[in-house]
Amino acid sequence: MFSETLPTPQAIQNLHSFLILGGGSSGDSSAKLLSSLGKKVTLSDRFPEKANHTIYHQVLSDNEPHTVLSGIECIIKSPGVLPDHPILLVAKQKKIPILSEISLARIFFQGTAIGITGTDGKSTTTALAFHLIQKKFPNSKMGGNIGIPFTSFCLEKLDIVVLELSSYQLDDSPNLKLTASAILNLASDHLERHKTMESYAEAKWKIQNLADKKHNCFINPSFFTYTTFTKPKNPNLHCVGENESYYVSLNPDLVHTPSHVYDASRFPLKGKHNLMNLCFAIALAEVVGISPEEIQAQLETFQGLPHRFQSVEIKNLDPKYKSLRFINDSKSTNLHSMLSGISGFQKGDPLLLILGGIPKEEPIEPFIKRWKELECPLYVYGKAKEVWLEDLNKTGIPVSYFDTLDILVLELKMNIEKLLVEESKLSKEKNLTVIFSPAGASFDLYKNFEERGNHFVALLNATFGNVTP
Repeated sequence: MFSETLPTPQAIQNLHSFLILGGGSSGDSSAKLLSSLGKKVTLSDRFPEKANHTIYHQVLSDNEPHTVLSGIECIIKSPGVLPDHPILLVAKQKKIPILSEISLARIFFQGTAIGITGTDGKSTTTALAFHLIQKKFPNSKMGGNIGIPFTSFCLEKLDIVVLELSSYQLDDSPNLKLTASAILNLASDHLERHKTMESYAEAKWKIQNLADKKHNCFINPSFFTYTTFTKPKNPNLHCVGENESYYVSLNPDLVHTPSHVYDASRFPLKGKHNLMNLCFAIALAEVVGISPEEIQAQLETFQGLPHRFQSVEIKNLDPKYKSLRFINDSKSTNLHSMLSGISGFQKGDPLLLILGGIPKEEPIEPFIKRWKELECPLYVYGKAKEVWLEDLNKTGIPVSYFDTLDILVLELKMNIEKLLVEESKLSKEKNLTVIFSPAGASFDLYKNFEERGNHFVALLNATFGNVTP
């Protein structure tokens, strides 16, 4: 259905009337780009009344395909729009070309492009790779699924762009002609759209371009357990993991590549999963010419991302809570991501875990097994309490259920007060860690994971901060 090859900039310039299917940040950004090129841009959206009418020639509802497509020469599809949308089906019949926002941007971008995908760790690895290259190449940017539309900066004369790419974006895109790519991992996610793990893997696989001898793709070899084909034999396909030429080792923390061994003992993000993300980022940085010495110098200064296993600093923290550590991992939207985040904890570590949101279509058994190992208190809120109630109750381990985060945090405070009174229940050597890692989508109560994370941080400040004068 989608254009199988990228058109040339001139081919796009020869078209005059474009339809943006699905608004939002990527749709609006595409419209601004096309308008700057003198094109007539129409928006078709499920909620036309919410659109930014100032950037479109006209705004229409998406429920009348033939009317919407009148005079349209090309469609720019937003990633959230399903591939069987009636407008796309009619467009296919009319042989109207369809491009993704990422594809549109790639047509015009003239510099080096790196792409990163996977189920978990995409944003962290994208930010890491960008961090490692930006000192040598300060005229670079990162974007894509990380929240900055590629079309918003594709006309700039940049040295390198580092793009986080989702399965939705890749599924809608032809060969993006990347200099280097990475597929970090694959776990059950987005099956409401892709239906099968094989289809999900096929979307991710579109990131590579092994036909280009100058392209380097770095991949977790477990990816191929979900494909209908075996791992290709290609000198530009590099596996990252145990018993591979790119791997990590613990105690001490080291990252190994064929050309160098990096000391990660001072890398701020802990846990093997974070070292694996770092390994991918280093591999990509090496490809674009960053020296081992330059990479090593940058490892200690990475700050991490908001809402991704972020330590929460509470303003005016009441001194009696100084032994507590709060983690905001609101970006965790599936169980696999949450399990990666808590992988560094062991039985006996003082830990309290908060889950919630809308669960994805994935098995809960791996989490239950891990939870039993940790034996930590579990709080569940929102839609998740309905979906997981039966499975969690079968374990026989007490779970606390709440409708909202507000009520949950108040209960959390009361229970922590009890633990502080009964000091024997808190380790004197390790702080109690409260981890907010929802493992579900945010849309039951919030617009996005950022709003959810910000609300959690605000609740902590209001509840555990010392507000008395």
